Amino acid sequence: MHPRVKVCRPSSSTSAPFVTFPSFMPDSNPSVGARINHNGDIATIRYVGPVDGTRGTWLGVEWDITARGKHDGCKDGKQYFICRSKASGSFIRPTPHILYGVSFLHALSAKYIETLHGSQTQEKVTLGSSQGAIQVEAVSLDKIREKFARLDRLREVSLENANVVKGDPSGSIVNTCPNIRGLDLSQNLFTHWETIAQITQELPALQRLSLNRNRLQLSTNPDALANAFLRLTEIQLNATLMTWAEMQKITAFMPQLQAVEMGYNQLTRLRGDNLPTSFNSTISTINLDSNLCSDWIHLWSALKEYQCLQRVILTANSIKTIPFPQSPSDFLPGIKYLSLSDNNICNWDVIDSLSCWLPSLETLTIGGNPLVNVAGPENQTRPLLIARIPSLCTLDGTIISSRERMDAELFYMSVIMNEGIVSDDERAKAHHHWHNLCKKHGKPDEVREQQKPQTKLGNQLLDLKLYAYNEEFVEKRAEPSEPPTAVIRVLPSMTLRILRLKICKALKYDPRNTNIMFWLRMPHGALGRLDDESTYRDLDWLGLEHNSQIIYQIQ
Repeated sequence: MHPRVKVCRPSSSTSAPFVTFPSFMPDSNPSVGARINHNGDIATIRYVGPVDGTRGTWLGVEWDITARGKHDGCKDGKQYFICRSKASGSFIRPTPHILYGVSFLHALSAKYIETLHGSQTQEKVTLGSSQGAIQVEAVSLDKIREKFARLDRLREVSLENANVVKGDPSGSIVNTCPNIRGLDLSQNLFTHWETIAQITQELPALQRLSLNRNRLQLSTNPDALANAFLRLTEIQLNATLMTWAEMQKITAFMPQLQAVEMGYNQLTRLRGDNLPTSFNSTISTINLDSNLCSDWIHLWSALKEYQCLQRVILTANSIKTIPFPQSPSDFLPGIKYLSLSDNNICNWDVIDSLSCWLPSLETLTIGGNPLVNVAGPENQTRPLLIARIPSLCTLDGTIISSRERMDAELFYMSVIMNEGIVSDDERAKAHHHWHNLCKKHGKPDEVREQQKPQTKLGNQLLDLKLYAYNEEFVEKRAEPSEPPTAVIRVLPSMTLRILRLKICKALKYDPRNTNIMFWLRMPHGALGRLDDESTYRDLDWLGLEHNSQIIYQIQ
C-alpha cells in the first residue's frame, strides 16, 4: 500500500483546497484483461485459473516486452491463452509484488506533493552533488513544501510509469488540478479509452496528451468520449499497437487535433476495405516513425485523406522505391516537411519521383539511406539532391542558400552533360527537371562542354588538404613533410559550420562529441584561426582556395 499523503490547507481563503488522497487497494480477484506491474515489467492478464500438473491459481500474462516471456500461452501442449508474439507469455503466481494500479490523483499527489515533516525548526539536508558527504541545516522547509504542493498551479504533468489505472470521483480532478495543459500518461495500466476520457474531461485546459506504450481498447459507448478531448491539439500513441482505423476512430472525438504520433506500432497497412464513416481532417502532422509502411502508393492513398496535412515523418519504414505519380491528381501540394531518414532508398529516380509527388516540399531529411551514405571526398549527393528538388529550402537540417542552389543546379547540369551527346528529349526522360534547368540557367553548349575536361562548377570545386597540428607549422612555417591525413572536396559556398562537420566525418570523429580547432595555412606559412565567429561564413569569403592546407587539432 502507498502511504497516505497529508497536505495542509494554506491560510489564504482564495487558495485552492487540498485533500487527502487515500491509497488504492489492489484488486484481490484479478480478471482477464487487467494490466499489472510485476517487478517493473508491465503485462496484460490473459488467463486466470489452474495449470495442469500444479496446484493453486496462476495468472497467464502477456508481457509488453516480448523478451520477458517464455511461450505464446501454450504449455505442455495445451493452449491456455493467445499472445501476439510467440514468446511473450508467462505464468506467474498472484503475489503481493504485483501492482494493480492507483488512481490518477493518487499518482499525482505521490509525485508532486512531498509529505510534511511537521518541523518548524531546523532540518538536516544532504546536498545531492556531494554524494552524501555534505549536510546542511535548513529552517522551516515545510513552508516551502506547502508552496510547491499547489496542484492547481500545475501546467505540465508527467505520470509516466506511475501505475495509474483509473480516474477519481467526479469533480475531484477538476477541483484539484484544473490548469494542466500537457499530460504524459505513458506506460501505465489503463485498459479502456473510457478511463482516459474520465480523466481528461475534467481537464478543461488540456492540449497535449501522451499515451505511449499503453494498451487501450476502443469504447463501445461513444457518448463517454464526446466531451473528453475537445481542446486537444497533440496526441502521442507510440508503441500502443493501435491500428490505423482505431486511431482514426478515436481522433474523430478531437475536433482541434493538429498532430498525432503513431510510431513503433508495427503498422504495415494504413487503410483497409472498411473505412471509418468519419475521421479528423484537421490533422497537419502525422508521425509514423519506425513502422513497416514500405508501400508508397498505399501509404499516400491513406494520407491523402487528410487535406490539412503538412508534415509527415516516415523515418525507418523500409521504404525503397517511390514510383512516379500517374496523374497530377495524385500530387500532394500541401506537404511541406518530410522525413525519409533511415530507409532503403538507393536510386536517384526516387528523388525525381518525390519532387513530383510533393511539388511544395520545403524541408527534407534523408540521412541514413544508402543513396546518401557515400564515404569519401567524391560524395556529391547534397548538391544533386538540392538540384533534383526545386522547391527544397532545407536539407537534413541545413538551410539551402540561393548561392548553394545555383551552384548545385549548375553542377547537376554538368553531370548530365558529361553523360554524352543525346537529344533533349532523352535527357528529359532521364532527368525530370532538365528542361526547367535549361530555362533557368540557359542551355549548355554541348560542343564546348564535351571539349572541357571539367565543367564550370567542376572548376570551382576546392580540394582541401588536412594536416594534424604539430610544432612544425608554428615554429618553422615550413611546408608539411608528411602527406595530408585526408583530402576533401567542397564547394566555395559551403559554410564553415558544414566544413567542420565534413572534416569530422573525413577524420571519422563524431562531431557531437568532438571539440576540434582548425587553422588555414597562409602562403607565407602563418596560421589563420578559423573560429566560431565565422561559423556561418562561406569558404570563399574566408579565403579558402584550391589545395588550401587546413591544420586541425582534436582537443
